[in-house]
This record gives sequence, C-alpha cells and structure tokens, in this order.
Amino acid sequence: MGSPKVSVIIPAYNGAQFLGETIQSVLGQTYSNFELIIVDDASPDNTAEVVKRFDDIRLKYIVHEKNKGSDVARDTGLRASCGEFIAFLDQDDLFHPEKLAVHVNFMALNPDIGVTYNPRFNLNHSSMTVRDMWCPPRTVTLSDMVLSFPFAPSDVVLRREWAVQMDLLNGSLSWCGGEIIHYGGLCLSGCRFASVGRALNYRRYHSGRIIKDLVGGCKSEIYAQDKILYDPRCPAEVTALHNLAHANFYMSWAYHALAQGETSIGQGFLTEAYQLKPSIIEGMPCELVHFFLMCSIDDETLDHETILKRVFTQLPLEMSQISGQINWAIARGYLLKSLRALIWDRSDDGRRYYEQAKKLKAPIDDPLIRQLTHNLLDIRTQFGDIHVQEKILALKPYFVKHGGRASLRLLISSYLINRAFESYRAGEYRQVPKLALRAIANNPRYLLNRGVLSIFLRSILKMRAESKSVRDEV
Repeated sequence: MGSPKVSVIIPAYNGAQFLGETIQSVLGQTYSNFELIIVDDASPDNTAEVVKRFDDIRLKYIVHEKNKGSDVARDTGLRASCGEFIAFLDQDDLFHPEKLAVHVNFMALNPDIGVTYNPRFNLNHSSMTVRDMWCPPRTVTLSDMVLSFPFAPSDVVLRREWAVQMDLLNGSLSWCGGEIIHYGGLCLSGCRFASVGRALNYRRYHSGRIIKDLVGGCKSEIYAQDKILYDPRCPAEVTALHNLAHANFYMSWAYHALAQGETSIGQGFLTEAYQLKPSIIEGMPCELVHFFLMCSIDDETLDHETILKRVFTQLPLEMSQISGQINWAIARGYLLKSLRALIWDRSDDGRRYYEQAKKLKAPIDDPLIRQLTHNLLDIRTQFGDIHVQEKILALKPYFVKHGGRASLRLLISSYLINRAFESYRAGEYRQVPKLALRAIANNPRYLLNRGVLSIFLRSILKMRAESKSVRDEV
C-alpha cells in the first residue's frame, strides 16, 4: 500500500469512554486512503485497551510518557504523519461517514484553498441527540477568527504544507484560544479558507463541567487575540476590532464565572467588557442579556431559569438597569428550547418547553422569525426543501396556538423571500418569481419592499433574455 492521502490525528487524554466510537467513525469512512494516528497523552484511564480493540493496519498508536497537552499531542501526531491532508479529530467527537471524501474532493477541485472546514451537528450535553447545527460563514476572514473563533478542531482539514506551518507548540502557551493563534497565523501568512458546505461531524458536549482557573483561561484567550492583533501583518481594519474582540471574550468568561457563583471574578470581567463596549447594556433586550440567554440554554440538562436568576443577582451595580430584562430572557429561553427541540425531532421536549413559554407569554416577534428563518435556510442547504417543509409542519401547531396563523405566515414568507434572494444571487432566475409571489401571498407587505420588486423584475427580464438567446440560436 502506498502513502496515505489523509492523516487523521486524535489527541487522547482520559477519554476512553468515547474514544472507541470516535475511532470507529474514522474507520467507517467511505474514503479509505487514510492513516489514523492516536496520540495518548499519558492517559490515566484504559485508553490503550480501547485502541487495542481495533485491528486495522491504518491505525498508529503513540504514547507520551508525560502529559503535555492536546496541542503538543497534535504536534506529535503531525510529525509522525505522512498524509497530503491533515484532519484533526477530538477524542469524543464523531466524523460523518463522508467527511474525508467530501473534503478531499473539494481540495482537488480548489487547489488554491489551504484549509477546508464544514458545518457540524452539535449534540446535546451528555447525549447523542442533536441540539442544533452550527454553520460558519462560507468564507472565514481574519476578523471572524479574532472576534469569535468560528470552528472547532474536528471541523477542519488542512493541506500538509499549511499544517506544518501551524504554531502548535507556541499556541500551547495559550491553553484557551490556541486555535486563534494556529489558524489566525495561517490566515496572516496568506492561507485561504473555505467551507465545503455540508455538516460532516458531530461535536459532543459534557454536562456539569466546572472551570477551575477562570482568570487564567480569560487571560489565555486575550493573549491569543493579541498575538494576532499585534502581529505586524495584521490589517488595520482587523486591529481596529481590538475592543470588540476583547469585550466578546470578557462577556463569555463573565458568564462562566457568574454561573459558577464566582461573583467578584465575574463582575470584574463584566466591568472590562463594559469599558471596552458600553453598548452591551443598551436596548431591550440588550446584547449582554441576549448573550447570557443563549449561554444559559446551551446545556439542556440544566435549568436555564435557575442559571439566569443566579447570574442576574450577581450583576455589578452599574448594570442594575438591565435586571428588569430577566423575565423576558427566561420566557424567551423556554420558547427557543421548544422550537429547537421541535426542529430536531424531540417532540416531547418541545411540548414541555412550549407549555412554559406559553405560560410566561413569550412573544413570537421579528427577531425570533429571523433566527428561525436562518435555521430553516441552513437545514435546506443540508437536507433540501422537503425537509424544511417537514420542519415547518412540526412547528405549525405551536405557532398557531402561540401567535395565531399570522405568525406562521410571517415565518413562511420570511423563509420564501430569503430563498428568492438566494436564488437570485445564484443566478437561478426562474425560481425567483415563484418564490417571491408565494412570499407576498403570505405577507403582502413585501409588495412595498424595493429589493423584492427589484429581484422580481430583474429575474423576469433575465428569463426573457435567456429565452430570446435560445430562440436566436435555433
């Protein structure tokens, strides 16, 4: 057998419980020309026993004598690899069976792309059910990496020439945020990134984790951001995002601190975030409250209402004016969890959360419609129109009960009009009039929208021009 085309590298430490499933997800790939390198970072559990269960010549097992951290383990695997492409996989994540095939084919068709990544399915904490789907931008920029790193290690496949340029060992100095250094550095060096467009891995989450060194973790991520922002190659427009980037991370660490009851640390982080970005407490709901809400519903094994009440009671005095938004946040949390569960086929959870949302009179408003529209568009990209229709049917009785048939029509019209714009941008002009008319039938206000009228008329003109061109050729 010749050299493998792809090297899959798994850093392993104390993860034997899930490692077997992770390994099997690689060995079960439809693309078979790969090697799988597992680097045991001095695990105290039975990792070695799990690995030995698999009798496959493509599997290599390397053991560190001392624990050195995941980035050093990845570096060890990279040095031992020989594939043209490098795919990292966390020890508890899973690859879709077509993960490697799709990435290799995309790379072959796009030789100028150095790093490919994909959307992923996020699993519910301590469960194998899907919580939601994360779809990063089709083209990730350096700004995206600095403001809020958009993908996880298991999402990415790299060409070898770029993988060996990753600053894995230096990045390990930042035990949180190392990916910003690794991939931000590649971006600064001219590497191009692109999404393959399909959700091709599953990220597993574990409930009840406590972060022991909150201050150290926050400093580590800020260090990682500054490593890129103060690099002389960093464009001025990205450097100018310094305050926003730091504020984002301070808010994130503040949530973790307050949720764990570490009040003084959390308040300190919030003060830093507010000084960098005072607008986080402006509006209803304000950015900070919305951020705390989304964090609180991340783990459905925990009660977001209890978490939010704990967080709000610890807010610093200068933020006391936003405490009145807690009821909105709690109600919205139940509604979001309900809709999310219904979309991802967890009807019992959906009904249970819905009853609480209805009791608290959570509104179906324009921001919620926009959020759901994006969710449905992402689902269409992965599974097609029929799947979206099924999801809308699942949502229908709850929308009608909660906001009346008008709210359902608003959702349908929002989805259709966004589909019309997508079709127009893709040059699929014959789809645009049909989609726009259906959207208008559900929401006549679109008749007053200049953008809608513009793509409607332009598409008709394009269709006529194409028809004339065909007749002329005949």
